[in-house]
Amino acid sequence: MPMSALLRLVSKRGLAALLLALAGLLAVDALLFAPPAQANVFCRSTDPEVPLNFGNGRTATGEIHYSCQNFDPTPTSFTLCAGFGEPSYPGTATQPRLQGPGGSTIDYNVYVNQAATQLWTVTNPITLSLTVPPSATVTGTITFYGVIPAGQPAPTAAYEAYIYQTILGFRASGATTCVDNLTGFQGQRITVHTTATVAPSCTLGTIAAIDFGTPSGVWTQVDAAGSVQVTCPTGTPWTLRFDGGQQPLSGERRMRSAQGNYIPYRLYRDNGRTQLIAIDGTITGTGTSAVQTSPVYGRVTVSQIPPVGNYSDAVIVVLSF
Repeated sequence: MPMSALLRLVSKRGLAALLLALAGLLAVDALLFAPPAQANVFCRSTDPEVPLNFGNGRTATGEIHYSCQNFDPTPTSFTLCAGFGEPSYPGTATQPRLQGPGGSTIDYNVYVNQAATQLWTVTNPITLSLTVPPSATVTGTITFYGVIPAGQPAPTAAYEAYIYQTILGFRASGATTCVDNLTGFQGQRITVHTTATVAPSCTLGTIAAIDFGTPSGVWTQVDAAGSVQVTCPTGTPWTLRFDGGQQPLSGERRMRSAQGNYIPYRLYRDNGRTQLIAIDGTITGTGTSAVQTSPVYGRVTVSQIPPVGNYSDAVIVVLSF
């Protein structure tokens, strides 16, 4: 074979090897810079900020409205979940708190079940088994429940809190937590906005009767005391109004016996019986969120001993605030 022909053959082989090497480099380059694969299923909340509104009550229900879209040409089954996020200050993961003006706070808890026996926590997410048909979208609701424990003194005001970084995502088989990103699945992080209002709301408690007992001997005056209990939110002004009883006469309250006899009596705000509670008179105060007991002092004064009998009267007490 002539030398020139051999050289040409080598040159052609070398060129082929070079082209193959460049093709291989281009193939690697294309692999390194290929765009990332898209999630097969994408779930999002139609409300990025989810409300949990107690109003002026102690219980509330929240709803995460989800929409899950399947881009795969086959049905896809998975466990959709809502993972507990990060409560706003001064709340913690173990004790969320609502905050009001002046640094006042109210504890609250969030549960995965309506009976409020299972706390919603990072390791106890709300779960739902879901199957999305091929190239379809499925919508629905994940429900959670809030409770404000009783017995928390709090000023009248509006309160609010947030649970940030709440996850609408997926729970892998065998896992205890909820994540917003799994292979082939993409979720979303949302915020739960919790609100509550402590409104002026007062209640009457125990009313202790004024019992003058059974005086003995010769008497013209008898004292006794009772009380009325009031519970109002801190800072709420309240008023107790006392009517004239069942048989008032000439501005005086009177007790009556079964025989139709009467004994007049008076009510007072103080133990010294100097501050008269006249008919439709009042006792006032300001709420502390705790039970407040208002003493009521009674006195019977007669010029002569009344006929024997059991005497009684009933005074209506009206609470306003």
